[in-house]
Amino acid sequence: MFVVSQKIKSPHRRKAFTLVELLVVFAIIGVLVGLLLSAVQAARESARRMNCQSNLKNVSLACLSYESSQGRLPPGSAINRVRTRNGLSLHVELLSYVEQNALEESIKRQVETFRKNDPARQPPNIYDLEQVNEIEVEIYRCPSDSEVIDNRNGEDLSASSYAGVTGSAASRGDAEHFVGEDDNLCGVVNFDGVFFPGSRVKLRQIQDGTTNTLLFGERWYQLRAWTAGAFWRPEATGSLATMPVPDSCLSALKNVDMKAPLNASLPTDGYYRGHEDDDRPGPAPPELKITGYNNLPFGSFHPGGANFSTVDGSVHFVNNDIAGEILLALASRDGAELTPEPWN
Repeated sequence: MFVVSQKIKSPHRRKAFTLVELLVVFAIIGVLVGLLLSAVQAARESARRMNCQSNLKNVSLACLSYESSQGRLPPGSAINRVRTRNGLSLHVELLSYVEQNALEESIKRQVETFRKNDPARQPPNIYDLEQVNEIEVEIYRCPSDSEVIDNRNGEDLSASSYAGVTGSAASRGDAEHFVGEDDNLCGVVNFDGVFFPGSRVKLRQIQDGTTNTLLFGERWYQLRAWTAGAFWRPEATGSLATMPVPDSCLSALKNVDMKAPLNASLPTDGYYRGHEDDDRPGPAPPELKITGYNNLPFGSFHPGGANFSTVDGSVHFVNNDIAGEILLALASRDGAELTPEPWN
């Protein structure tokens, strides 16, 4: 009798992934990780933008507290009678209103000591203040910008992301409300806004309404120390009999100008006339160094626009595509250019 042996079948072996299948899996994982990272980055930027808006709102409310105490808004910059010495900025004026009393006292002590020995009896240049310009005042800095510094005048001096709005008279052809010429390093000085060197604007002078008049706006390009207000150029021909003084260079303040739109593209709209190779965002072609210091654009690192505050203390995110005429109108305090509800 023959026994027929049967071959025992081995269990089914699972096939390995093919190279194509692995590539597909890796691609899907990559897409999911990319989407997750984008969502995380968007959430972080949203938080930074909200923090920035909160800072700007608190700075604006500090201005209103100053006005309530002094009967006027703070000057955009103090006037230093010595040419080339920067006057103290409106950010210095607001220190006690943003809970920086100790810092304000330090500046006052240094100014008083210097004035006693100065032949002109004037404050020092702000860059000669000790242990001041290096201090970061967080409420003056937008967290979306990692370099709110002045590298032009020293090692990592702290700056401010928020500049006061001087107006838009020159761009609107309102010859009665600006001084100077636009063909020098700094350019014209508008004084139809709420801030300018030596300004003493009262709320009743804001005929366009506090909700329709810009107070502060965000900036990132060509920042200077937060204490720097404005100074006269060495070649300045004006005198203190004319306010504001022609040939003034404004650091804490900027004009709104049609040729420097919100978040302007520097390679298209032009760089600062004094731009240096190590200034951010990098070297600029000589033929594109065409913008005066006082007309440098407002802008931010928030996608799509920048934050501005108005005199009533509210903060608005202004889109890059805002009509230039509307931004010019918002910059003036008594131009009567706007219809109601410009933010709608």
